[in-house]
Amino acid sequence: MQILVSIVLMALIGGFIGAMTNFIAIRMLFRPFEAKYIGKWRVPFTPGLIPKRRDELAKKNW
Repeated sequence: MQILVSIVLMALIGGFIGAMTNFIAIRMLFRPFEAKYIGKWRVPFTPGLIPKRRDELAKKNW
């Protein structure tokens, strides 16, 4: 019984970690919409990848 509880607990913890990782990754793709600055220094990963390349994606022929 203790092994079953341990396996279920590990699965729940792994699922939670995976969900949080996916949540952060999706937010980094789409947000923020504009670059953020601290003084003259641009904060890394701003804007998100999709807003940063929207003109390139709009011109691309599928």
